[in-house]
Amino acid sequence: MSPQDPDRLMAEAVGLRRAGRLTEAMALARRLTEADPGRLDGWFVWGTTALTAGKLSEAEQVLGEGARRAPASARARFLVPRARTLTALGRSSEAVALAREAVSQITQAADFNTLSAVLSQANLPDEAVPLSEKVVALDPSASEAWNNLGSLYQFLGRMEDAAAAFERAVATGPNPAAHLALARARKWSAEDNHVLRLKAVPTASPLDEARINYALFKELDDLGQYEAAWSHLLKGAGAAKAALGGWDAAQAAETLAAWQSAFQAPSPVTTARPGDDGGAERRPRRLFIVGLPRSGTTLVERILTAHSQVQALGELQTFGLAVKRVSQSRTPYLLDADTVMRAAKVDPVEIAALYAAETAYLWDGKSAVTIDKLPHNHDYCALIRRAFPDAILLHVRRNPMDALFGAFRLLFAHAHKWSYDLTDLAVHYDHYHRLMTHWRAMDTDIIDVSLESLIANPESEIRRLLSACGLTFEPACLSPHEANGAVATASSTQVRRPINADGVDVWRRYEKGLRPLSERLNALGYIPRASAL
Repeated sequence: MSPQDPDRLMAEAVGLRRAGRLTEAMALARRLTEADPGRLDGWFVWGTTALTAGKLSEAEQVLGEGARRAPASARARFLVPRARTLTALGRSSEAVALAREAVSQITQAADFNTLSAVLSQANLPDEAVPLSEKVVALDPSASEAWNNLGSLYQFLGRMEDAAAAFERAVATGPNPAAHLALARARKWSAEDNHVLRLKAVPTASPLDEARINYALFKELDDLGQYEAAWSHLLKGAGAAKAALGGWDAAQAAETLAAWQSAFQAPSPVTTARPGDDGGAERRPRRLFIVGLPRSGTTLVERILTAHSQVQALGELQTFGLAVKRVSQSRTPYLLDADTVMRAAKVDPVEIAALYAAETAYLWDGKSAVTIDKLPHNHDYCALIRRAFPDAILLHVRRNPMDALFGAFRLLFAHAHKWSYDLTDLAVHYDHYHRLMTHWRAMDTDIIDVSLESLIANPESEIRRLLSACGLTFEPACLSPHEANGAVATASSTQVRRPINADGVDVWRRYEKGLRPLSERLNALGYIPRASAL
């Protein structure tokens, strides 16, 4: 093909892309840009095809070049997919800037949907909501858009709006994800539930099968039909494991061993800290809440967020992504033994600088303390301390049976693959417990918070918690359900209610089915014999 036939070259590239021959399509589009650098459709097809192929760095660079060459009136064509690419690369700050630039230039529902997803994943649901509302206004039959809008409403505590959006989603097309979201939205009763409807929903994939079975478990559990609920939970967990892939316990054990080998002494104090060293550019003190998922981390976050000097930034993947980038590990996993060993040798100031840059857009500019609540950041306790020596590290603990059953009963997105198998649950808990024991031996400033103690004695425990964090007592902290702010976690419904003991010992409803888990935990010494009966 000669460079004198640009239109034919482009048509062939588009055809190859439609046929799924992405590498060949990218090569042809690249040839077109080499022959005619001003040909914007060449840059667009090359960049978006690279994005589809998972070549994220290439896609980001190509789409950036296309945006640079495009006139102002055509920049949004490149900004939207580039923002999506930057999100996938974990560069949220840049993605947000592009989304904000592009939003006034777009008119298509698909573009509004993409930018809503970018802003939502960047923990900016208030900015994402109007974009999702625009999507359903432009295309009222877009089932997935209604589901996305419902999730955003739920994060913001707009529960009635969320339920209405989920209903629109299931009414406009087969949408097992929306059925599951609606089941989770509140507690159902014998007079008001969707059990019969759920049993009639067709499923086209193992993931859809998992979603419907988890939804049936949730509603049947609400109705007190525990035997039927357990049956659907087992089916859902099996389907989820098939859909998402099993957990690699051996790799997780290697990662644990790497942490224990590479970090054996108390973290060295680093005085240089970008923006945190008392210089002209003030920064907040960092507070990280860690633990198991479903251990009460969201409740602790809400208690602290009610304080006038504290701002919750959300569940951020930022620290782990910063560690991966600074370590220069080339493995395909966010965290593995190679990443750990490399990270142990880097200057923690680099991690701190990248984390600060990637989270700056979230800070309100006035709160003295910001919260990063990502439970599995417990992996990074020593690196967090190295990067931010004055960081507050809160470790939330819960009865292991309640915490692990809490994880087992939920379908997570693509995280926590250990949560779909009773044996994997026990092995993961052993890894987690051993690592936290290792961290606490190195860092006596880690603050432990017991969920059960917090529920039994809220005022005294909240006063102790605030004091440990260097915060004065404020009565608002006793009413975390009234705190403002989004809750983008599976606890978004529960934490809108006053502190209660409804979740204590819930696992005992399914004691017989959970016996393999309790017996394994008993054998490992984590629960007494009485709990394993």
